[in-house]
Amino acid sequence: MRFKNQIVQVARRAAKSAAAAALHYSGAQDLISAVQRKAVGGARVLILSYHRVVGNLTLESERALPTLNIAQGTFRKHIEVLCETHDVVRLDDALDVLAGKRTARRDLAVITFDDGYRDVYDHAFPLLREMKLPAVAYVPSAFVGTPKRLAHDRLWCALKTMEKRGLGPMSVGVGGAFEALLLRSFDGAASAHDVLDRLISENATAVLYGLADALEDRLRIDRTEAPRGQLPMSWEMLREMAAHGIETGAHTADHTVLTNEALDEARREIAACKSALEKGTGRPVRHFAYCNGWYSAGVAQALRAEGFVSAVTTEDMPNMPGVDPYALKRKVLWEMSSTGVFGWSKALAACQFNDTFGMLALQKPVLGARPTRFGSSRPEDLAHTAHG
Repeated sequence: MRFKNQIVQVARRAAKSAAAAALHYSGAQDLISAVQRKAVGGARVLILSYHRVVGNLTLESERALPTLNIAQGTFRKHIEVLCETHDVVRLDDALDVLAGKRTARRDLAVITFDDGYRDVYDHAFPLLREMKLPAVAYVPSAFVGTPKRLAHDRLWCALKTMEKRGLGPMSVGVGGAFEALLLRSFDGAASAHDVLDRLISENATAVLYGLADALEDRLRIDRTEAPRGQLPMSWEMLREMAAHGIETGAHTADHTVLTNEALDEARREIAACKSALEKGTGRPVRHFAYCNGWYSAGVAQALRAEGFVSAVTTEDMPNMPGVDPYALKRKVLWEMSSTGVFGWSKALAACQFNDTFGMLALQKPVLGARPTRFGSSRPEDLAHTAHG
């Protein structure tokens, strides 16, 4: 099954690379972009989302979640291609264009990073400083300056360890509510990535960290052993980056998918994050990123009440004038986003940045809107209590 999936992935990549090359080098991509710009009455705003910018892609892909990684060299190529067709601006400037307060000569781009990884400081910040480009780093406040790791990184490590040792959801031996949770998440899943997606999508934050604790205990994983780049940035790093145009944005306190929580808990996460980040950086924090890209009307209202002026999703579309500033669209990118059959593809990157595939209906965005959760925390939260 895995071999079959790999063949399908290679075939899709080949088809997409061929289409990108034809569109890019024929000039059709530029024509399509010009038509859409005219149709919306002005410039579009592309918001890019990255996570980790790594020095050794092969090493990091072996010991951490691969879909979060982009090599430092590939990231540089992304930015160079992006600057050929877009003006990279501050998020506040992009919001002014979207609100009709100013006009733009070309399409605009905003560069963002999620999760506050240290290798953004090590490998992305030097390039942005060299090119004098602004960006936003969305940070979960409870992790800054600590050795703590995010739940998805810890769970990925545990799931891959289970895979290497041939352990399933029952044989790993966490027992009780956590075993039932794993059985649901493993049922029909084709890969560890699918299991992780289900865990994040279906469970509250406390459950994820409780499960990570339980799995690490059973598997005897040393919590102190983590790649430097996977650790959080320090307050000093955030302040230094802010002095060079890399603004700090909020990403909840504990990296919480807010739509999986009761609204009161979502409000607490939002307020705690804003307060901590403003105290630690000495600057106002006005922009927010939804974890997992999921949002609701209630969560958006809570952001407004706390004084945030924007919030970004992971809905893969360009932003047009009049877009809701609390549901801004973003394109999430990693190493394979611009990798064709033969490696790096400038044509593929250019088509991504110009939303060529989206405009031709060759790919569809995954929407992030969810219902507001007004009630108490979901029953799965009891798993955290049951296991201490």
